[in-house]
Amino acid sequence: MKIAAQSWPGAWQAVGWSGTVPVGWGCAQRDGLNGLRNRIPSFYADPVAWLAVDALGDALESCASDVLAVRDEVGVIMVSAYCTLWTMRHVARSAVIGRMSPLRFAGASPGTAGSVSCIVFRLAGPSLTVSTAPETGLPVAGAVAASWLRSGAAAFVVVSAHDVDDAGTHRVYTAILRTDRTDHTDGAENTQAGHP
Repeated sequence: MKIAAQSWPGAWQAVGWSGTVPVGWGCAQRDGLNGLRNRIPSFYADPVAWLAVDALGDALESCASDVLAVRDEVGVIMVSAYCTLWTMRHVARSAVIGRMSPLRFAGASPGTAGSVSCIVFRLAGPSLTVSTAPETGLPVAGAVAASWLRSGAAAFVVVSAHDVDDAGTHRVYTAILRTDRTDHTDGAENTQAGHP
């Protein structure tokens, strides 16, 4: 799913995630991953994870006060066929010459592509990495996000999708979702809000 940044919100809506509403959009990109540095001393994470952090920071610009007020209730889903492949390749090359940092082993776990955002923004809701391309992973991510929101497992869900184009440009697109409050057919919720 090669999507231009300006058409990203439309592409998310085309997935058709029933019962969810986006409250923030973000995007981060980089031509190649070499030279992308860690931001936390003695903490290594794959460069894709740092792009996800940047995309989430961009998405939070329009909704940070609401989302960060309930950090323990913010879920995170990362969709990427690439995940931490960059770090895995570096670990493999380093192993051949017998010089490698133990920090790289943790950074090579595919789950870190999304979990670094949880660490940086102190988000403690459910998390999931869907290690497939966005065109097949986004429908899964949408179904999981809608389920977490509907069940109350999360008040907001951050869904990020990572893609690499033929020129080697890496992009992470992020949507922050909440429950579509107008989508409820259960009269009990309206009664709680003071409506008959």
